[in-house]
Amino acid sequence: MIRPRHALIPEAYEDRPFYSRLVKGAREEVKIALKARHLPPARKFVIFAQGRTGSTLLTSTLNSHPLIRCDDEILIVPRARPLSFIEMSARVAPAEAYGFHVKITQLLAWQRIRDVAGFLAHMEGAGWTILYLRRENILRHVVSNVFAEAAGGYHISGEGRARPDRITLPLDRLAYEMRLRTELGEAERAALKGRAHTALVYERDLQTSEQQTETFVRLQDAIGVPHANLSSGLRKMVVKTLAELLTNYDEVADWMRRNPDYTYHLEDDIPCPA
Repeated sequence: MIRPRHALIPEAYEDRPFYSRLVKGAREEVKIALKARHLPPARKFVIFAQGRTGSTLLTSTLNSHPLIRCDDEILIVPRARPLSFIEMSARVAPAEAYGFHVKITQLLAWQRIRDVAGFLAHMEGAGWTILYLRRENILRHVVSNVFAEAAGGYHISGEGRARPDRITLPLDRLAYEMRLRTELGEAERAALKGRAHTALVYERDLQTSEQQTETFVRLQDAIGVPHANLSSGLRKMVVKTLAELLTNYDEVADWMRRNPDYTYHLEDDIPCPA
């Protein structure tokens, strides 16, 4: 699934010049290599997830555990040796458990890894616990991304700037992202086939505070750390039905109904946490 880089990146904040990122990545690798003289942590884990799935909620909440250090997207820039880089990152982390978030798009677009399944198999063999997070409703996944762009930020941690009450979802953008998100999800599941992993679904495991409490108990067990009271400073960007949020909802709904593979995403138009 190697495509032109720009065709693999749904999130606008990643669409940046390749060579400037290459230089940044090389500098960070040298810096990490000079520090990576410690023994690896007892526990290592990776959050394998697309953006706008609740991945930042995962990283920020796990970071509130006194024994965990969870970095965000450390493979967002090209690395000469990505597998070595993540092992070095684990060695410099001052924690008993170290993890980070990676998107399949970053493995494909920035690291130019053709065999994602082999990459994950190598990580599993090296002792990494794989946490796989996805969204069930692809339409709301797309809307969440477009809303974040319109709001001028991807996460809300306080009062922050004013957010738009409603947004417009262009049909060409809808068609493109529905197709891309579907393909990326299929590629993720293919790469995970045969790999031991903890599967998480945003709507089932993270959408409500009650779900989050149960989920983070399960994740602490999966990572192998004692239970602690965890918290995140993040807030949901918006909680509305799609009809309330989209200025062109009727147009979007009509397009969805004319595409049978996607129609089921409209079936339960409940308040949509973006």
